[in-house]
Amino acid sequence: MDKKVLVMCTGNSCRSIIGEAIINKYLNKVTAYSCGVKPTGKVNLNAKNILKENNIWNDNYYSKHLDEIIDMDISFDLIVTVCEDAKELCPIFPKSTPTVHIGFDDPDGKEYIVFKNTYQDIKDKLIPKVEEILLKEKTMEKSVFKTEEGVKISFTGVVQKKQILNMVENCAEGKCECMSDETKQKITNIEVDGENGNVELNLSGDIDKEEIERALAKSKVLN
Repeated sequence: MDKKVLVMCTGNSCRSIIGEAIINKYLNKVTAYSCGVKPTGKVNLNAKNILKENNIWNDNYYSKHLDEIIDMDISFDLIVTVCEDAKELCPIFPKSTPTVHIGFDDPDGKEYIVFKNTYQDIKDKLIPKVEEILLKEKTMEKSVFKTEEGVKISFTGVVQKKQILNMVENCAEGKCECMSDETKQKITNIEVDGENGNVELNLSGDIDKEEIERALAKSKVLN
């Protein structure tokens, strides 16, 4: 089954369209889609022409809003933001799909040579990054340790810090069923530290390593 990638930018008229087309052309077993957080509703003519010049234009490519993608109910394996606006406004998708930011300068309104450079830049940077994340079978690793304060969980590999923060928030609001009420009552404090790829979750309280391992195995956010 093909991996699914969503490429996001602001207007979905240049960079994300080019990224979508390049991924679909050069990565086997990967299907790319694109959208914008504030779409222009049309593909930039120079972006379309540079894709035609490289024989990878498809009439199915068009500028669309993020909401339209969400309505498609596609289970994405990776979200790629290619501009700062999309990075800041990117929502948390079901199962907290891994997100990576690879920024590119906006060629909109500039000469055609800039679009050529943008095309090559996206191809050179986006393809190897998506390939590294999706096609080299990287996974999230979870290690649970007993500490003097309680329990520490170390997440490494394909893990986003906001993914762990979302899990903690769901637990605090009673939206998850992975942890028993008894275990929740034992926890006196929760702290999330680290960065994408290496996140630590520290739980304080009279809790056992085994009960936390059981809760992690049931987590819908992580599994």
